Amino acid sequence: MAQLETARPPSRNRPPVRRVLEFYGLTAATALAPLVALPAITSSAGASGFAAVVLGQTLGAAAAVVVLMGWGLVGAHAVAVRRDSPVELQEVYWTSLFTRLAVAAVVLPVVGLIAFLVAPSHAAVVVLAAVGSGLVGLTSSWYFTGLGRSGLVALYETLPQVAVSVLGSVALWSGMPLIGFPVLTIVANVLAVVLAFVRLRGDRATRTVPGPRAIGTSLREQSGLILSSLAAYAWTGFSVTLVATVSPASLALFAALYRVQLLGRALLFPFKNALQSWVSGGADEDRPARTRTAVLVTVAAGVLVAVGMAVLTPLLDGVVFSGTIEVGFGQASAMAVSLVVVSMSLAFSAYVLVPGGLTRIIVTSTVAGAVVGVPLLLAGANWAGAVGASLAILLTELVVLGSAFVLWKLMRRRFTGPAS
Repeated sequence: MAQLETARPPSRNRPPVRRVLEFYGLTAATALAPLVALPAITSSAGASGFAAVVLGQTLGAAAAVVVLMGWGLVGAHAVAVRRDSPVELQEVYWTSLFTRLAVAAVVLPVVGLIAFLVAPSHAAVVVLAAVGSGLVGLTSSWYFTGLGRSGLVALYETLPQVAVSVLGSVALWSGMPLIGFPVLTIVANVLAVVLAFVRLRGDRATRTVPGPRAIGTSLREQSGLILSSLAAYAWTGFSVTLVATVSPASLALFAALYRVQLLGRALLFPFKNALQSWVSGGADEDRPARTRTAVLVTVAAGVLVAVGMAVLTPLLDGVVFSGTIEVGFGQASAMAVSLVVVSMSLAFSAYVLVPGGLTRIIVTSTVAGAVVGVPLLLAGANWAGAVGASLAILLTELVVLGSAFVLWKLMRRRFTGPAS
């Protein structure tokens, strides 16, 4: 009989440095895995093939945001505070899984159609890449993160990504058509979901499969977080599509900068993954100190990642993009600076707003970012191509962080009164 995964006792008090190192290695491997395939894609299909894959992945990532339903943001916290109750953990997993499956059944066909309509070339590649990336929304990594079980993240998240990149690269260099790469992605993501389900399905005697009413309730409860994630995606993920509409000549360069920035963002998530459950799982008296530590560590990581992107991208562009796309230091820096602001927003949301039950602030600030960011992106790309679009992303991230902080201060003042 299957047993539901719970946290191992030592994981609750495991030192934060060890937690970060464990999750960092896994997330770094997952983030670097797609870069392994870039030389194979660009050498076999050129800049147009590379742009098609990135466009499909961009659209699919937007679908994944909807399918994930905000669990990537609040799920680890929800699991961390329920680690001593297997029944409640089982309810969280089953509700999230069935709700996301219902959403995926609607969203993935829609994003596939959109991908087909907007694809400038390699339409089948764009469609399949979109569907494959959309399946990421069914991930259970947030659940394993909440338990502090980095080994399970490796098994169900890292290994499939690495396998797709390595096998796909070898196959592309051996003559496989480009369309085979997104097909491999779909197979790997479906397999990861199935294997995680086998691991987490729990005991049949206590298993509660949510019905239509429970699914509808979950959708309503998570609707704000879905809106927030989609709003954020308007100036991040959809940025490639927006740039393509006003500055097609800049698409390949911007797609390259965006892909490297995605790597930078991914390198920040190990800190959030490791430290969010550490902050939420601590005793009440320890939480303020843990919060400060988590914020400082995450922001410091953002600075280091930004410097790394600005310095290394121009040095390695010939290898990563097979000489088809050249990235200058100024171009890389324009995109890299935004990673510092991203790290601040990530820390503020994960360690302060979510544990405090203030997800409404996240929704409001990200919607404000979408309202400002989309026109800024269009104007920036039209004005200065890839660099202009990169600066627009930076300004938008500043708007999001600033508005969230102001709203938080106003809410604190409302409930505590003005400082004496």
